[in-house]
Amino acid sequence: MRRPDRTARQDAALAAVASTLVGGLLVATSAGHRGSVTVVCAAVVAGCLVGLRLRLPTVVLIVWLYGPPVASLLDWLGEGVTFLVVIALSYLIVRENDARLRVATGALAVAIPGGVQLVVHGDWGWPYWTGGLLVTWASAEQLRRYRALVAELEATRERLAVQAVHLERRRIAAELHDLVGHSLGVLLLHVTGARRRIEDDPAGSAEALRRAESIGRSGLAEIRRSVAALRDETGASLAPSMTAADVPALVGTTAAAGCPATLEVSGSLAEIEPITGLAVYRVVQESLANAGRHAPGASVRVAVTVGTDEVDVTVTDGGGPGRPPNQAGPGGVGLVGMRERVEALGGTLAAGPAGAGWRVRARLPRAGTPAPAPAESRRAT
Repeated sequence: MRRPDRTARQDAALAAVASTLVGGLLVATSAGHRGSVTVVCAAVVAGCLVGLRLRLPTVVLIVWLYGPPVASLLDWLGEGVTFLVVIALSYLIVRENDARLRVATGALAVAIPGGVQLVVHGDWGWPYWTGGLLVTWASAEQLRRYRALVAELEATRERLAVQAVHLERRRIAAELHDLVGHSLGVLLLHVTGARRRIEDDPAGSAEALRRAESIGRSGLAEIRRSVAALRDETGASLAPSMTAADVPALVGTTAAAGCPATLEVSGSLAEIEPITGLAVYRVVQESLANAGRHAPGASVRVAVTVGTDEVDVTVTDGGGPGRPPNQAGPGGVGLVGMRERVEALGGTLAAGPAGAGWRVRARLPRAGTPAPAPAESRRAT
């Protein structure tokens, strides 16, 4: 359990001082020993104040705070002096961090009324004072637990805030990877095609460069929209900028760049919910980018099946000279980002060899309800 901070010790000391002054005045007035009781109260107040400023050993404080009230009881200045033991017990329990010392402090305080009874043999309410000290002991321990809980909750809040920052950074990194990686990959395919055809087909090269320019501008606009959404504090720009309805245009752009790609759709893409549609779009986008990077020139088949409860996305490439059969490309974070995005919506993603090529299959629930997903084989991009 955390050690009470300076504020906790200050609160305990100030409460003890105030209670001691009030109790001392009441005892002095009722017992008729104003001078003696005032000295006892002053000793307890001085002990609390010194304990606030200095980290004295607990044993020293026990003697300091318990001694004057016990001496007053033995001299029988009135049973009301026992109230000072109650105050001292509360202060010592709240202040002390060692559980064994707290037990010893509480047990000693609870034993004081009985011990005084054995010595004085007077007719006074020592059983009631014993019960009051037990309740005081339990209340002080509960106060310690409450303060420790508050401190732990504050520490947890800080850890969650740091974790949220890290998660947001990962999300932004995944978005930038999806946006920039695919756009640059397709753009480079167009530029490469234009360079190879510039002598034999100048018109075709110019068309390829125009498409590359269009793709670059489109990617830049999408990045700007994403940055604007991140800066928007009202939440008005948080709706996904891409949906499943944009998948046909994505596949068409890839095919126009010289990477043969076909799309088969079963169901209506427009009916897919925006958050699920964005995941579908990103899975297809990343898979096409991987195919163009690791198997340039290979044919790619994209199949999207829109069911009542889930959406099934499968992207399969036929392999190519850029990657030996059944081999993945160099390491990266694209597959990890796809998997995290799919599993966050309660779906599953599997990636692995398919003949001479590679297949990525994602299954996404229509409702997008988060649920734990089993670990699948991973492919680095």
